[in-house]
Amino acid sequence: MAEPLTAPVPVTLPPPPPTDFMTADQWETLWAILDGVLPSIAPASAVTDKDTQIAIPDDEFNGLIDKVRSSLDGAPSRDEIAEFLAFRPSEHPAFRQDCIRGLGISPARAKLAGVLGTLGTHAGSLLLTGYWSPITQQPTNAREAIIKSWTTSRLSTFRALAKSMVALAGKANSTTNPYLHKISGYPDVPKDWKPAEGYDYVFLQVPPAAAGKEDDVHEITTDVVIVGSGPGGGVCAKNLAEAGHEVLVVDKGYHFHPTYLPMPQSAGLEYLFDHSGAYVSEDTSISMTSGSCWGGGGSVNWSVCFKLQDYVRKEWADEGLPLFASAEFDECMDRVWDFIGAGSEAIRHNFSNNKLLDGCKKLGWHAGVAPQNTANKEHYCGHCHLGCGLGEKMGPAQAWLPAAAEAGADFMEGFTVEKVLFDEDGVTAIGVQGSWLSRDEQGGLHKGIGDRTQRKVVIKAKKVILSAGTFWSPVILMKSGVENPQLGRNLHLHPVNFLMAVNRQEIRPWEGGIITSWSGEFENLDGKGHGVKLEPLCMMPYMAFSLQSWSSGLDTKLFTMRYRHINNFISLARDRDSGRVFVDPETGEPRIEYSPSDFDRENNLEGVIGLAKIAYVGGATEIRAHIYGLPPFIPNASEQAKHVQDKDPEFTDAAFGKWLQHLRTLGNKPPVSAFGSAHQMGTCRMSASNESGVVDERGSVWGKKNLYVADSSVFPSASGVNPMVTVMSIADWISRGVSKEL
Repeated sequence: MAEPLTAPVPVTLPPPPPTDFMTADQWETLWAILDGVLPSIAPASAVTDKDTQIAIPDDEFNGLIDKVRSSLDGAPSRDEIAEFLAFRPSEHPAFRQDCIRGLGISPARAKLAGVLGTLGTHAGSLLLTGYWSPITQQPTNAREAIIKSWTTSRLSTFRALAKSMVALAGKANSTTNPYLHKISGYPDVPKDWKPAEGYDYVFLQVPPAAAGKEDDVHEITTDVVIVGSGPGGGVCAKNLAEAGHEVLVVDKGYHFHPTYLPMPQSAGLEYLFDHSGAYVSEDTSISMTSGSCWGGGGSVNWSVCFKLQDYVRKEWADEGLPLFASAEFDECMDRVWDFIGAGSEAIRHNFSNNKLLDGCKKLGWHAGVAPQNTANKEHYCGHCHLGCGLGEKMGPAQAWLPAAAEAGADFMEGFTVEKVLFDEDGVTAIGVQGSWLSRDEQGGLHKGIGDRTQRKVVIKAKKVILSAGTFWSPVILMKSGVENPQLGRNLHLHPVNFLMAVNRQEIRPWEGGIITSWSGEFENLDGKGHGVKLEPLCMMPYMAFSLQSWSSGLDTKLFTMRYRHINNFISLARDRDSGRVFVDPETGEPRIEYSPSDFDRENNLEGVIGLAKIAYVGGATEIRAHIYGLPPFIPNASEQAKHVQDKDPEFTDAAFGKWLQHLRTLGNKPPVSAFGSAHQMGTCRMSASNESGVVDERGSVWGKKNLYVADSSVFPSASGVNPMVTVMSIADWISRGVSKEL
């Protein structure tokens, strides 16, 4: 009899990609830069190599340790703190591998290689660093000084380079630092974890091609092929299968039973997310996260359920889409709401969510509870970003797709669709073509193609529904020869800025529901429905520390040690302005051109100021906005205590008001400021005419037959709310229409 599980089943990472996209000298230059971002720091008496360590006078070093220990509940020992400060991430193999994984798939890697090559020459070094000797020949303290000079440069190119290097180092350090768990108390396994039940999926398997006929195509026939298993694809699959149609759902991602969840950060980013956890826009202004596993974004989102707000519904209806003002759409939303068990009755707020609610109350601002798709279970889990090990989140993999399977739907994991196939008329869709990659013989995903079956597959179908997401659905259509000037455009991302607050007590911010509260105080700043919502942020280490601003290696390490006392908030904009998705000519994958506009970033900034005020009245001991050049604000506790209900602390605490003015002056202009996004919308927008969009009100691609899109890419503009319920509601409408046509 097998021993009961006490932790999630581990998964093995694949080997990192080849490093030949940069030379050995360029790699050494990169490691030298990252050494300046996160240097080894030690007391002067313990320094053994002045070139690789930054020395701090013993008295000062001991004072720092005393200060750290006095500010933390359950503080680490003096030796543990000293070990953490002395650790040199740039020499750690796991740190380097993480950087290689990220850069290996970056479209900007050739540009970075060029910069690193220039830095490796004497003339280039003098131009970019002020030193004649290249950075690889400089001691660590000089390397840190170079990064500092970049962060304060008058040239945005240098500031953007520093931001990129800090983000690369911060993400790799957060996922691989061997001392971080001990120093912070963060566990990969949630407290009281136990194995949960999940649906026992059966996935179609394709036999290997016969010897000598490796190019033979395997063919499958069905009524409807649905590309993507996320919120849109899951709803379509259930509705169409229950209506009696033969349905096949395919996804390039793979399924992971709840017993594998949540994953450690590195594994989760590799197997649960697209592009190893993050896309970065062409100008590096914004980092975007998108799910890519069985269940799609619905498997890694944070359970938040919002119905589309009335003013957005009216906006879309006024654009010639009466669906959104109709009783039929009300019925779609209600069906979805009931099926996923959305509600707020069982919510227990954690520290961060309570702080948002309490802060808004003290300021006299709007605040509300964010319903969850957890069937009225408490779901006190802060790890859902890396998969729901509790099996309580009623996403596609737990709700819609099992219902579809019970109604007879078939499934394929590991199937990457390359293009839609059309009949001889070039108009009528008749299926899809792509490549299937099996698991290995042990069910793993880390081995190379030689240990797995890869096969070209054609799926013939009467109807094709793309639910591949805002990045991939337009790319598939482009690669299929669909021509429409709006295709890939109108990309909305709900760009977010961040604010961190340090608290007196230990709060263990990775525990409890991620977003169970929100504020709409600033959601309509222009009178036309554009503004920001204020919400807590997921506190996985890499999310907490990848995008923070940087002033020195010591400050970064000291701040990281306070992780257990920190919470993080976001100012999330309903963006008015947009970008586009296009196809990478080398890889065939999506690339993103998007930079937050002046209009949208100003809205974001108002939200950050609002969050700072919430943190202030909530008693934070330190407030940090992720804006380069802005020092943290350290409130005067006696001034904080004087706060009066409904008063604005900007005008009652002169020091705080001065800091906020400095924040406004610096602004948050891209590409230097840190923007993130977890919502993507609009690249196949629904429209009243083929001149203004890609699909009609039925989700049918303009100018084509039997081809539909049912995901967030069809949003006519930004939804302004977490998009899951809206995606599902639109997919409910579209799939019911497809069923009637069949």
